[in-house]
Amino acid sequence: MRKQAFMRILCLLLVIFALGGCGSEKPKETPQLHLCSSMNKAFTELIADRFGKKTGTKVVIHYLPAGTQQQRFDYLRQQKIDVWLGGTSEEFFMADEQHVLQPYLAKESHKVPAELRNRTGEWTSLYLSYIALLSNKNNLQAYGLYAPESWDELLAHQLKDEIAMADFSLGGASFGMLTSIWQLRGREAALEYAAKLNAQNPDYTSGFGEAVDKVYIGKKTVAVVPLDYALLLETRHRHLFASLPKDANRNILTGAAIIKGAPHEELAKKFLDYLMSDEGAELLPKNGYHYMWHVKNYPYNDGRRELIGNVRVPVDDLSWTSTYKNEIIKKWTSAR
Repeated sequence: MRKQAFMRILCLLLVIFALGGCGSEKPKETPQLHLCSSMNKAFTELIADRFGKKTGTKVVIHYLPAGTQQQRFDYLRQQKIDVWLGGTSEEFFMADEQHVLQPYLAKESHKVPAELRNRTGEWTSLYLSYIALLSNKNNLQAYGLYAPESWDELLAHQLKDEIAMADFSLGGASFGMLTSIWQLRGREAALEYAAKLNAQNPDYTSGFGEAVDKVYIGKKTVAVVPLDYALLLETRHRHLFASLPKDANRNILTGAAIIKGAPHEELAKKFLDYLMSDEGAELLPKNGYHYMWHVKNYPYNDGRRELIGNVRVPVDDLSWTSTYKNEIIKKWTSAR
């Protein structure tokens, strides 16, 4: 009897210890990806949400703050970011020069045309747009003008004090206008054009959104903006019209890159692979962003080809457009 009682007590103790051991186990932590975005809030949250649900990952979103290029690069380092989403080709080029980025060739990157990708993997191109001119149709009618479809048409005397564009230092469509004209026409002809455009007294704004606002309310007549944004506004507002300057345009690339020393490197690689997958390529178009063209679909997008036609686009020399950006802008703005 004593032996049976002892065995019961021993079994009870073993069960208690076992339960205590189970209770002391820590629950598995949800993996986290720290994402820093230069894209707008709606795009960023959509992408982060879909990737998180697909992979069971918690995506912590940061937004790249305003400031100098150096301040933004320092932020990416100091905040222990895994992935930078939404940078431009010039920004990624300079970030790589400062050893901010870590190379990774996404699984589907080989399907992108060579002129639209970084061959050594310092960054992955994702979305493609062009330079557009967004016009206020009411103003055009008042001035007796058609919507401009070339850069020379911006030199019409009626458009003096009527042009808005983001400050060149911000990059994007306005700086793309400058570099595409320079590369396709040559330095001398480009600076001759710059002198004539400067005489038109363009309004340089703190971003292309401000330029759009001025055209929307009729304070200005034409704004230089990305084509995808211009087309979206045209569909929403009857008094706005988007046109494409075909004499000198540019591939405006938006991409993503892994930050050097990323705390969650494998998750960062999965994120880039997801963005380059078929599901990732269709994510924005299927959610209403029909003019965000994915570089993976570039050769097969008949609608895009029909829209842009025979537009002249230079093959950018990033070592020139990035490294000498300030010098290029200074020469352009001082041309008389």
